[in-house]
Formats: sequence, C-alpha cells, structure tokens
Amino acid sequence: MAGPMAGPFSARPRDRRGTPASPGRALGPAFRARDRAAAVVDPATGDAAACLRAAVALAAAELRALSAGADPQSAGVLDFQIEMLLDEEILVPALERISKGDGAALAWAGAMGAYIDAFTASGPGDDAFAARVADLSDLQHRVLDALAGRARADFPEGAVYVGDDMAPSLFLAHDWSQGGAIALSAGSAIGHVALLARAYGVPMVIGLGAVEARAGQLVLVDGDAGLVRLDPADALAMPPPTPPLISMTMPPAAWGEGRTGDAAPARLCVNINTLSDLDNLDPASVDGVGLVRTEFLFASAAEVLFEERHFACYRQIVHRLAGRPVTLRMLDFGGDKTLPGIAEGGPASLLGERGIRLLLAHPELARIQARALMRAAALGPVSVLLPMVTVPAELGAMNSLFEEEAARLARLGIPARLPPIGIMVEVPAAALTLDQFGAAAFFSVGTNDLMQYLSAAARDNPATAPLNAQSEPALFRLLDQVCAAARALGTPLSVCGDLASTPQGLARLLAAGFRDFSVAPRHLAAVRAQLHSGALPPARTEG
Repeated sequence: MAGPMAGPFSARPRDRRGTPASPGRALGPAFRARDRAAAVVDPATGDAAACLRAAVALAAAELRALSAGADPQSAGVLDFQIEMLLDEEILVPALERISKGDGAALAWAGAMGAYIDAFTASGPGDDAFAARVADLSDLQHRVLDALAGRARADFPEGAVYVGDDMAPSLFLAHDWSQGGAIALSAGSAIGHVALLARAYGVPMVIGLGAVEARAGQLVLVDGDAGLVRLDPADALAMPPPTPPLISMTMPPAAWGEGRTGDAAPARLCVNINTLSDLDNLDPASVDGVGLVRTEFLFASAAEVLFEERHFACYRQIVHRLAGRPVTLRMLDFGGDKTLPGIAEGGPASLLGERGIRLLLAHPELARIQARALMRAAALGPVSVLLPMVTVPAELGAMNSLFEEEAARLARLGIPARLPPIGIMVEVPAAALTLDQFGAAAFFSVGTNDLMQYLSAAARDNPATAPLNAQSEPALFRLLDQVCAAARALGTPLSVCGDLASTPQGLARLLAAGFRDFSVAPRHLAAVRAQLHSGALPPARTEG
C-alpha cells in the first residue's frame, strides 16, 4: 500500500473532508479518472449499426487470415463461413433490433440465436443442419468477440483512484492485492462500490467535492476518518498495512456449541462477487454460498451473451464448494451496475428496466443464462435467485422460461436439472405481498435495495443517503411482516444484504427471527463470532 516517498513535496499538506465509505488507510500515487466526455463512445449509445458492421468486417478479416494458411479442406470450410458472414441478409434481423433500441452485441446475439433455433427445430438429428448450426454458432461468437475487443480501462496497482464516481465493473476488473484506495467527489456509502470496497478491504472516502490531485501526486486516504490528504508531510502519515482477509477454519457444526436458551441454529453463508473470491475461501468454513452476483462475473456484453462463459464460471463455483449449496442470482444490471451494450444504468434505471424486468424485456439474454444455470445445477446443489421481483407474474414468467429451456436441453441430450427458483425481497411491493409468492422456492432479503426503495432515497446520492439510516424503524417493521409471511408459507428465508454484517444490524435481525445469513468474505469472522457468542434470542413462533 506504500507509495513513493522520495523527492520534495510540492506543497504543504492539503486536507479534504468527506464521508467514510470503507475503513482503513492507504497511501499511493493519484490516478485521475478520465472525464466522461473523453471516454470512447460506446456502441450502445453511439452508432450501434456501424459498430456491428465493423465487428463483422473484423471477424471476416480474421477468417480470411486463417483461410490463407489452412489446408484446402479447412480453407473451404472457412471460406463458406466468410461467405455467410458477408451476406447482407444475415445482418438484417440484427439491424432491425438495433433500430428498436438494442445495443450491437445484444442485437447480434438475439438475431443469431433466432437463426440457430430455427435450424435446430427444422432438422433435429440431421447432420447437414447440425453443421449449419455449428457454423452459425461459431460466427455468432466470433463477432461477439470482435465487439468485446476494446481494452477495458484500468489503473496502476497501488494507486489511489480519484474521480467523480466509480463503476462496480471497474472496481472488480482491478487488482487490489497490492493496495490502493478510492477518493470520490460524489459516490455513496451504501452503493455497490462501497459494498465491494468494504468486502475487499479497500479504504474509500466519498462526498469530497473537487479533489485537485495531479496524476501521480502522493495521496493519503483515511477511510476511518473520512479524510483525504494531498502530499502528506512526513512518514508518520504512512498507514499500517491492512490485514489480509481472515481464513475461516471453524466448521459450521461447531457454531451452536456454547449457546444457551432455545435459540434456533443459525446458518452462515458467503457472498461471492468474482471468481477470485474463491481463492481464500475454505468451503468447510461456511454452510454454502448464499449469493453469487453473476453480473459481476462478466466484463463485456460478448461474455454475458456467451452461454459457455456462464457455464464455465458457475461450474468453477459449484466444484469449489464441494457439495455445499450455491445460490446464483440472475443478472441484476441497472442503477450503478452497467454493462455497455446491455444496460446503460443511471438513476432512471433504478425505477425502470432493472433486474428481472431487463431479463424479461430481453428474453434471449435470460434464456442464455437459464440454460447455463440448469447445466450447472446438474453438477451440484444449485438454486437460482431472481432479482428485483415486484409481482408474482414475473416469477411465473421466469419459471415458464426455465421450463422451456429445460425441455430444449433435454431434446439436445445436454445434462441439466431444473433448480429451485426463489426471489429477492428488495421491492417494497413484493415485501408487503409476500403471501402471494407461494410459487417461490425461497426468499432472500436484499436489505440494501429494500431500504433504498422503502425510504425513496437513492443510496448513491450523498444528499439523500442519510435518510436510509433514519428509516430503519420502518425497515424493521416491514421485516417483521416478511418473517411472518415466510413462516406462514413455510418458505425458507435468508438475508444477503449489508445489514447482517454490522453487530447492531445482525442483533436486530436475530431478534426479528432471521436465522440464515450470507455476508461478504471479509465479514465472516465477525459474524460467526457474534453467532457463536450465545447471544441468539429464541426463535419466534406464530401466536
């Protein structure tokens, strides 16, 4: 975490006060985020048709290069693919989708998926049709790869990221193992980046206003005090190293030992954001994975539209957990979780197409993920969690989609299992009518979004975020009702939001009757200690 200390300081220390968002202290050279106006125009918001044509041309050029060095038989196959790719008719359906608002990658994946489905349905078992399907699938992914070929912006290891705000995808693409910190002029202490920063132990301060740090200028970030200091005057400002993530070794079976009273046993699971979260995880130390935020596993629209990429990620998680249950949440893009070409995010999307709404509006995306999830479910105990559900009809529509894709996989002879499908309880309308969701296999409360929507205060807006904390009495009244509804239905209920990671929040959740929690890896030790302390109140019963 140490930055360069040599050379005279250009100015006396200058402090900026903000709001603590993630604890810890770090010192490093400033990295100035580019202004949005200087960013490359994204294909979803610029000329998506031109972007798609350019990707097709690039894919064709790559095929020509392969053909030039291939044997005659292989060259014939490649030349046939080139001819297919350059046929203007193959672009027409994708261009029509673009004219209706789809980004380049989503339009191409959907159009080619429809072609592939048509050939699959027309000639099952026919070798000629199978060969054509293979060609189309190859072209689909080659163009998607071309669309994803733009390098993602990153910044040096150990640097202090200074900017207006930060995208969760950028946070997750960066290697934080060598230290670093985040200093934002805006941001939110309960937004997704702050949640990730706390989970990864990255110091973060928000609400700083203009931070006039030059690129490379030495910056100290104190996430405990909410302080950012430019050009710290002496080595005393150097922070102690942040302790590494604690490896958990106590088996779940020992959690109940030493507790008194008639408390129901508690379950503790872990939240997973990226595959690297598995590196320091001892599967024997948790009851399972309570939440995989699948939207954070993919770096581009091309990846998120590639079924095999989904399956590879899910398979790795299932194998790592060695038989323990894994709950995979479907893609929850929207708000501050964006993916160019799929979801542009922004404040409007918080009340617009987000989570299950986006998936149902773009069923080709949902079908790709559903197939991969069911293939993973054949490998181990996988459950699927639906994000941002508001009404039972959304659950019904997604259940039907899964059943259709399960039948398709069965026709193709691909091993798959229809997993239990539950819902996130994060929209007040769903929380207040939970008794109507009897078709859900389980419920998982997302306290972060539930609080935001309940208080009508955006968590990524520093001006209104404090209202979230002040609305906690309303939240716990609603959670009492959620517990009662789940008990009446006999439906398993858990919490996967940040609230369970704080001692006060966990205590109140336990008092409300919750016994199933899923938290970030960094919080496992503290939450386990609190659960093991013997302080669990008796579980509530009806009446």
